[in-house]
Amino acid sequence: MKTLIVVMALSTLALFDSSVAMAQASMASPAPTTHAQNRKLSKAVRQALDKTKGLVSANIAIVVKAGTVALVGSVPDQKQIDLAGAVAQKVPNVKSVDNRLEVDEEGN
Repeated sequence: MKTLIVVMALSTLALFDSSVAMAQASMASPAPTTHAQNRKLSKAVRQALDKTKGLVSANIAIVVKAGTVALVGSVPDQKQIDLAGAVAQKVPNVKSVDNRLEVDEEGN
């Protein structure tokens, strides 16, 4: 009988420890971003780019994952690449910008 009580106590303790560890892990890491959050941030970046005077944003695609914004496409010159990256970085909730824009070659 004593053995059964000890085994049950150890099992209960092990379950409690694993529950505490899982709770701590979930509190330590932020909740994963959702598709809706990514879409919302993408829309905010698009609006910021479209409102920027002098920036030709028609050929810029925006991909967002967990606060990282990737800018992909082409613009007329290097100044526009730099401007687009700076504008995207200033949008609230953007953690980083992966600027993969390229200068549009003449004739393309």
